[in-house]
Amino acid sequence: MNKFKNQLDKMMGDTDLQEKQIKQRVHERMDSSIKKRSWSIPLVTAAMVALSFFLFITMNPFEQVTSDEGRYIPYDPLDDMVAISTLHKKKLLSMIDYEQLATLPLLDSLSSLQYVDPESFTINNADYHTVIERQPNLFDEVVYEPGDVVRTLTNTSSHLPIFNDIYYEVAAVPGDRVMLRDGKLTVNGKRLNSSLIQQYKQNGNTILGSYEQTLNAREYFLLNHFPAEQTLQAGTITPVHKIFGEVVALANENYTDTIYFEKKEIANNGLVGDYAPEEYFDLYLYDAIFGEGEIAQNLTVENAIFPHSNRQSELFLEAAYRTVTYLSNEEVEIRYQYGREGVTEYTFYMYKMPNSTTWKWGLN
Repeated sequence: MNKFKNQLDKMMGDTDLQEKQIKQRVHERMDSSIKKRSWSIPLVTAAMVALSFFLFITMNPFEQVTSDEGRYIPYDPLDDMVAISTLHKKKLLSMIDYEQLATLPLLDSLSSLQYVDPESFTINNADYHTVIERQPNLFDEVVYEPGDVVRTLTNTSSHLPIFNDIYYEVAAVPGDRVMLRDGKLTVNGKRLNSSLIQQYKQNGNTILGSYEQTLNAREYFLLNHFPAEQTLQAGTITPVHKIFGEVVALANENYTDTIYFEKKEIANNGLVGDYAPEEYFDLYLYDAIFGEGEIAQNLTVENAIFPHSNRQSELFLEAAYRTVTYLSNEEVEIRYQYGREGVTEYTFYMYKMPNSTTWKWGLN
């Protein structure tokens, strides 16, 4: 130290006075810091700890942040889509309990929003069809509840596919918060514990899919109502316009009065009982969606081409949004009105055939 001081003195002269002044200022600052409020000490300490932690993390970023604190590996539905589609193609996706369906009431006639499922089943040597009920106000209200059994349009472009020959159950409705990950399903923060979920556990079913979102005003979460044992099943968020209606009853060809049981006669000669023009219009759409198109051909005026073929499914579903106006005894206007500004309306015309009770669709 003396050697260093001597060198400093040679360069700058005698530094004793400067040293005394520096020591005096340091002493005064230390005295004043002791008199400061006590909270400054932990504050400074906390700041030093935070700074140290920041520097440590910066120098070691990959060793300190766990995978749970970062982004999850995004879900890839491709393999699950293939698995579900393969099971469906091989008819291994469902095991329908027809005895359960047989407990539904048998109707002698159908309402304007009801139709029969094209597929039939046999119980006690009698053939039955389930009756599907379309919902009014489906774009404006929550029209299905958890536990409702529904039929859907086939949709293989969704997150995971749904099919029109599967009975689905509503598990969550618009406004519900759905989280599905690794087969674990929660709705509004609680594990779903419905009778269907209990059946899934007993059957050894795994629910495929990955969601963490609140269902919007037109979305429902669906599960297969009749899952086959030990199979993979899709948990699917489905828009309301892909749901064709709720399963509410049964119909029998020898008991139930409905135009849907007259399709064979209409396909052969176009003649059938005295039904309303909108019923014929529904049957036209029904056959275009579920059938071979033979009925629709017989219910179309010659050379008329249906202008909105890409919306036939929706027009059939949206029957409650239309009005029927008789322009004459032989001409009727069917107008779809949705009650919202800017939403396209659709207008169709039905014509009564001469000397017949049959109504056909045609251009105005």
